[in-house]
Amino acid sequence: MSVSERLSRSLSRGVVGFPVALASSVGVVMASPVILTATSGFGMAGGTFALAMLIAYLMMQAQATTFAEAAAMLPTSGAVYDYISAGLGRGLAIAGTLSAYLLVHVFAGTAETILSGIMALVNFDHLNTMLEKSGSAWMVGVGLVIVFGGLNALGVTLFGKAEVALTFGMWATLTVFGVAGLLRAPAVDLGGWFGAPLRLDDPGLLLSLVGMAMFMFVGAELVTPLAPELRDSGRAIPRALKIGLSGVAVTMLLYGAAMVRQVANTPLDPTHADGPRLLDTPMALPAFAERVMGPFGKIWLGVGLLLAGAATINTLMAALPRILYGMAQDGALPRCFAYLHPRFNTPWCGIAAAVLIPCIHAWLIQGDLDRIMPLVLAAVCSWGVAYLLVTLSVVRLRLTRPDFPRAYRSPWFPLPQIGSALGIVLAICFITPPGMQARDIYLPFGWMLGLTLVYALLWTLLVQKVNPFRPVPLEQILNAQPLDEDEALRRELERVAAAG
Repeated sequence: MSVSERLSRSLSRGVVGFPVALASSVGVVMASPVILTATSGFGMAGGTFALAMLIAYLMMQAQATTFAEAAAMLPTSGAVYDYISAGLGRGLAIAGTLSAYLLVHVFAGTAETILSGIMALVNFDHLNTMLEKSGSAWMVGVGLVIVFGGLNALGVTLFGKAEVALTFGMWATLTVFGVAGLLRAPAVDLGGWFGAPLRLDDPGLLLSLVGMAMFMFVGAELVTPLAPELRDSGRAIPRALKIGLSGVAVTMLLYGAAMVRQVANTPLDPTHADGPRLLDTPMALPAFAERVMGPFGKIWLGVGLLLAGAATINTLMAALPRILYGMAQDGALPRCFAYLHPRFNTPWCGIAAAVLIPCIHAWLIQGDLDRIMPLVLAAVCSWGVAYLLVTLSVVRLRLTRPDFPRAYRSPWFPLPQIGSALGIVLAICFITPPGMQARDIYLPFGWMLGLTLVYALLWTLLVQKVNPFRPVPLEQILNAQPLDEDEALRRELERVAAAG
C-alpha cells in the first residue's frame, strides 16, 4: 500500500465526529486553574492583561496551524511523540512529549487537583467553612483523582460521552455569567473596560503577562491524538483548533470584564494593602456569582465547577496513561507502561503514575494556594518547550519532505511558525508577573526539564541504542500505525475516545 493510500485510509476510517474534536480542543482549557488565572490576571492588570490575552491568542492560532499540519502528515495516536520523532529524532521526541504531558501533569495537574474541589466548594458556605477549619478542602480534588484513577483502571468511564456536554456546559456557564455581569450596573468604579487601564509604557509588564495568558489556551492540541478516530481529520482538527481557541478567548474576555465590573479587588487583609487581593483567590467566584444571579448563581457555578473539574480529571486519567502506553510501545519508556491488564485492558502502570504524581505533589505542598500560580507558569514553560520542538520538526519536514502528502498545510509558511516560536520564547523569558519570584517558576521547571533531557539521552543511547537526533522516516512512523488494531488495543482506544 502506498503512502498516499495509507494516509487516505487513515483519514477516512474515523468514527468520531467534529463535536468530540471541538470538546477535546477546549476540555483541558475549561479547568479550574485557567479560570483562576483569568480572574487573577484581570484583577492584576485589567486592560493590559486583555491585550496580553489577545497576543497569546494570536500566538496559539499560529501554533495551531503547525499542529494541524503535523496531524495531517501523521494521523497517529502518538501525536507529539511522532511529530517530533519525524523531524528531530527520538531523543528530543521523548523529552518533548514528557515535557508536554508528564511535566505539565506535575505542575498543572497538581494545580487542578488542588483547585477542582476548592473552587467549587467556596460557593457552598457551610460545607466550605467546615472543611476550611481543618484545612482539608484541597483533599476533595485528591479524592477525585483517586476515584477516577480507580474507575479508569477498571475500564469504567463514569461520564463517557457526557464529558462533551460537560465541557460545553462549563463553556456556556462562563459565557452566561459574563454576559449577565456586563448587563448589570457596575458595582466597581472602572478605570477601563477591563478594570485597570491599558499600559503601554512598560513592555516588560506586558510580556510578563503574555506567558500567564498563554495558559488559558495551551492544551488545545490534545485533539491531535484523536486523528485516527476522527472523521475527515484533515479538516476537523484545524477547524476544532481555530473555533475552540476563538471560543475560549471570547468567553474569557466576557468573564474577565464582568468579574472586574462586579467584584472589587480589595485586599484580603485591610491592614496590608500590598498583600493578596480578593481576585487572586477562589473567593472571588462566589462573590461574583451572588452579585450577578443571587444565591442560585452560587449553586449553579459551584455545581458546574465541580462537574467540570471531575470531567477534566477523568480526561487526564484516561489521556496521560494512553500517551505513556504509546511511548512504551515504541520502546521510549520501560515496558511496564505498555502492560495492559488482561481483564480490563487498561494500562495500570500509566494510570498509577497519573494518580500518584498530582496526589503526592499536592500533599507535599499541603494544598498551598500561594503555590498555584508558580505551578501554572512552570506548566506554561513545559508546554512551550514541547511546542517549540513540534514547530522545529514541522519546519524541517516542510523543507526536507515537501513531497510527503499533507491533507492540510499551514498557510503563509513559515510566518506562523516564526511568529509563534518567537512569542513562546519571549513568554518563557518574561514569564514572571509582578509580585512573583522568578526562581519559584524556573527552579522546578529547570530541574524537571533537565532530568527529562538526561533520561531521554541515556535511554536512547544505552537502552534503545539509536542515534537520539536521527529523524525517524515518516513512512516508518505511518506504517507502524495499524489500520486494524488487535482486540485489547482496540477496546482501549474506544475507551479513551469515549472519555473525551
